[in-house]
Amino acid sequence: MSSWRPLSLRAKLTLWYVGVMAAVLIASGTVLYLSLSRSLRHAVDVALDQQVRHIEARLRALEQGEDVHEPRAERFTIAPAFVELITPEGAVADVAAASENDRVPIRSETLERARRSREPIREDARTPDGRVMRVVTWRVLDTRGEVDSFIRAGYVIEDIRRAERKLLTTLTLTITLALIAASFCGLGIAAKALQPVDRLARAARAITARTLTERVEVPPSRDELARLAETFNEMITRLHEAFERERRFTEDAAHELRTPLAILRSDLEIALRRERSTEEYQHVLRRCLDEILRLSALADDLLLLARSESGKFALDLAPLRLDVLARDIVEQIRPIAEMRHLDLALHDSGEPLAVLGDERRLRRALLNLLDNALKFTPAGGRITLRLSRAERRARVDVEDTGCGISAEDLPHIFERFYRRSSGGAPGSGLGLAICRWIVEAHSGAIWVESEVGRGSRFTIELPLVENSGGKENG
Repeated sequence: MSSWRPLSLRAKLTLWYVGVMAAVLIASGTVLYLSLSRSLRHAVDVALDQQVRHIEARLRALEQGEDVHEPRAERFTIAPAFVELITPEGAVADVAAASENDRVPIRSETLERARRSREPIREDARTPDGRVMRVVTWRVLDTRGEVDSFIRAGYVIEDIRRAERKLLTTLTLTITLALIAASFCGLGIAAKALQPVDRLARAARAITARTLTERVEVPPSRDELARLAETFNEMITRLHEAFERERRFTEDAAHELRTPLAILRSDLEIALRRERSTEEYQHVLRRCLDEILRLSALADDLLLLARSESGKFALDLAPLRLDVLARDIVEQIRPIAEMRHLDLALHDSGEPLAVLGDERRLRRALLNLLDNALKFTPAGGRITLRLSRAERRARVDVEDTGCGISAEDLPHIFERFYRRSSGGAPGSGLGLAICRWIVEAHSGAIWVESEVGRGSRFTIELPLVENSGGKENG
């Protein structure tokens, strides 16, 4: 099993910091070294060029019988180690050197290059004792433009090479020490910069499902770390809200399940205490069947909501006429409204309202809204379903003259298992939550407007499908 561990963020930041600094220092040192080396060699080349050209000028003056004046001592910046006059064939015609060790052998390739070149030929060569010398070779032309001779001058550049080596050593040592210091500084800077992150990590580890009300400290600086802490707190808030919703959901589901189960148990226990007649057993069985149907409907609703929230529920979408569906539902509900002495009216604009939807789910949403209106509207009241077009959306309004919804209840009316604080009615408290899911799954919107004592109006808007007659429902 490998013992390799990934680098910490602190180490990565330090490595990046040291790496960038190393690149900058090495690049700067390289430029400095090359510039100084080139400058020193250029100075030697210029001085040797002056020497050979001066000698050429003296030779021409001697040929023409002119007086030759010696240059002032300060005219040349360096004194060459040797000066040679070479014949066109490559033989030494004249030489000025302190010793044989201050000269370098003549190379025929260099003379050929100088013969063809209009500029002096510059090169490095080694003396017999191993020293490096800078040598300049220059051709001298006669009146016909032919090569009359070559002039060579050389200067020992060991001092320059020592200066280059010393500079290279100094730069290497300086860069190494600078990178060591940068490593320690980088670790300190990274540690200081990541202190808020460490505090955030410790605070995050301390937060559990039982301490979701706690929050991490937001740094006073409005930088990225402060935004990270704020984002983390927002995430904890959402988690807390989600846990609270699930807790309430579990408690409400347990409460809803407990009531019919308690009724079933009570009826069965009473029925088993003594012998009963066939009619009594049938009565108990009917009561048990009603509670089982209630449990089955509740389980279906819970399963529907659970699948919808997990994204595992797919709608069977197809073009359909929402106006036709609404009229069919009103006719289906009308007998129940008449039994309860309620006036159920349909206001239809007459426009075809074609939408892309799941007919079974949309039917349930409208039935839930109308059933809700039937529950909370007293006898003699009025329920109205209105169909209209709102720009590119189909609109359905379900209005009633019931008890209305208080301002306290309005923000929670579409929550699961939520029941009004007043004017309660039997039910699981899931109908409006299912309505909201169905409408939003169809890319629509649902909302409610209500006033206590004057009734409520639930509104659904769904996107229209243009140029589509839709399926004729019913």
